[in-house]
Amino acid sequence: MAGYGFLALAVMIFGNWKPLNILLASLFFAFFKILGSYSSSIPFLPSFDQVRSSEYIYLMLPYVVTMIVLILTSKKSRAPKAEGIPYDKGAR
Repeated sequence: MAGYGFLALAVMIFGNWKPLNILLASLFFAFFKILGSYSSSIPFLPSFDQVRSSEYIYLMLPYVVTMIVLILTSKKSRAPKAEGIPYDKGAR
């Protein structure tokens, strides 16, 4: 659905699987998503009129920021031990 799964996974990694950190990370990425969506109506943002297909530059912004943040923070992020293991109620 328009790359939101990628952003959701990035929020989990950047938030380090802690609820408050995930909330802050989601607000961080939401800011760039909104900035990309409403870039044409924000007057102080530069318009790249000389660039061909310039309308896509700001739409790429959330994904570029996500990649940069993941490159900088994913080394120290640790997933929970049970992540990726299906829950089996009878195994308890």
